[in-house]
Amino acid sequence: MEEMKLVWVNINHIIANPLNPRTNHSIKSEEMQRIIKNKGWETGITCYEKGSKYVILSGHRRWYAAKKLAIQYLPIVLVKAPESNVEELERLGSVQGGKVDWSVYEWAKYTYEMWIKWNKCSFEELSRKMDVKGKQIAIRVKVFQYYPHTEIEEKLTNGKYSMLVLYRLIGWLEKLTKYKSDLVAEYKIDLIRTTMLRKIEKGLVSAKDINNDVFIRATSDNQMRNFLLDSKKKLSDALLELNEDVIRDNVNKSLKAYLAQINSAVRIINKINAGTRDAAKEILGHFESLKKEILKKQDDLRGFVK
Repeated sequence: MEEMKLVWVNINHIIANPLNPRTNHSIKSEEMQRIIKNKGWETGITCYEKGSKYVILSGHRRWYAAKKLAIQYLPIVLVKAPESNVEELERLGSVQGGKVDWSVYEWAKYTYEMWIKWNKCSFEELSRKMDVKGKQIAIRVKVFQYYPHTEIEEKLTNGKYSMLVLYRLIGWLEKLTKYKSDLVAEYKIDLIRTTMLRKIEKGLVSAKDINNDVFIRATSDNQMRNFLLDSKKKLSDALLELNEDVIRDNVNKSLKAYLAQINSAVRIINKINAGTRDAAKEILGHFESLKKEILKKQDDLRGFVK
């Protein structure tokens, strides 16, 4: 058999590649069907032969559209079969990478599978092998590894979630477990995760909101509980309310300190004993100055009250 050749094959003998990250081949299928109807087959579907079947490497959506159009025979670009799963994944990515609009979930799935096939190599090495930025590699692998796939696939595909917000939520939940262990033990991390995902889907929590642990560290268990249980509460609003509470607490603490200082001054004044005529005159002079400062501060405070 030649390295590559074009053959026409009955569609019933063509099968989807089980390693293909894209499992939903119906995306933009109507558009693909119109193209096939109007232009025919400009290029064949890339496949390799496996027993009596032809396994697709590139062209899953065209194959699916042809099935919907009840087309009997398809042009196949027949290529040499991969020698291993790793090679097959590599060829799936290289063949389809620039031609198929994989979703972010599908790219995450593909990246994770390549990481597994390459014996969980470092993200730096995987970055070189795939020619993708290391940070992007880390995000894809960690997100795909952490979340139940049924929980994120649809929302990632339709744009309700982003890889960045899912990645940052992992860190946020880890910090919550560290600093609010009693609350996490009470509600369980799975329930908290799904609650946060619903808030992200509704636009109540952004990647920026959970990029630090300020809210986790500053809030009480009860305040965190109220935030999680309120399905309409934004994290940014909860943080703002928390800041207002902190300011109010600081004001109250300052007021108590001021009142304590005033009471202390009164006690000191009551203990004053002049002893001599000259000392009494000097003390009276200080009292007059103090009286002026007190009257001035009274006016300031009355103006604030009004």
